[in-house]
Amino acid sequence: MIAPIINSLIPLGLCILTGFVLKHQGFLSAKTWQQLDRLNYYLLFPALLFLNLATADMNLAKFALALSVVLAVLLLASIAIFVAHRVFDIHPQDIGVYMQSAIRFNTYVGLALVASLFDEAGMVIFSLIIALFIPPINVISVIALSLQHGFDARLLLMNVLKNPLIVACALALAFNASSLTLMAGVEGFFGQLASASLPLGLLCIGAGLQFRLKSSELGIIIANSLIRLLCMPVLAYALCTMMGVVGIERQIITLFFALPTAPTAFSLTQALGGNHPLMANIISMQTLLAMLTLPVILWLVL
Repeated sequence: MIAPIINSLIPLGLCILTGFVLKHQGFLSAKTWQQLDRLNYYLLFPALLFLNLATADMNLAKFALALSVVLAVLLLASIAIFVAHRVFDIHPQDIGVYMQSAIRFNTYVGLALVASLFDEAGMVIFSLIIALFIPPINVISVIALSLQHGFDARLLLMNVLKNPLIVACALALAFNASSLTLMAGVEGFFGQLASASLPLGLLCIGAGLQFRLKSSELGIIIANSLIRLLCMPVLAYALCTMMGVVGIERQIITLFFALPTAPTAFSLTQALGGNHPLMANIISMQTLLAMLTLPVILWLVL
């Protein structure tokens, strides 16, 4: 099974590497990369989410137990970060960084791997996880980033309502529940937009990689990355086994928690005044280490 895993990761790694090389060779300007990333975040990727969720055969009751495992792991991770904030006196500007590094996930990499390694059932499960947990994960992230300023319910609500991924998920779930169907031409339009999202997203991830590490931060960044990429999927796998979640559901959930954090965490951290240089370094470290840890995790669970 290791060959299909490696073959599914090679295109992702090469796309990320290509983006890194193009950026550092000056093929496109930094402003152009920012505009491409913005295009993907506000249009192409929401179109991908909408298409997957609006047309999926969803059965929440069928996957309720599996989804409860995802919720349990996310809650445990969130509580652990808040407790660590108190116990270790983490700087308020950093708490949101560590929170996002623990609970946010790189949907581009996840969707590409699921599409390559699993059938439609796997995509349905992964799409459900995305749809149901992107909103609360973003809310928790905003709360953690807002601790340094004091909690502002209005700011929290505005950040949630302006998040294009949350809006796309909400619209798709409402459309799916309505039992309406997309016209073939409209579905084709969304399909065209969606097909551009993953490769562009991977290129932008590569372009965004940066390492401006302080020696004092290196140890904590590596430890943070290994906890996220190794300990969390092991915890998820163990909880699945304890709760009787097996087969493809356990595989998808374990993969979900083996993903590196979301590159968009940098933009949110910067917008809300968090430690964005630290966030950039963690995103870069997790993305690179994931190319080594993902094959191991997938080989063990598939």
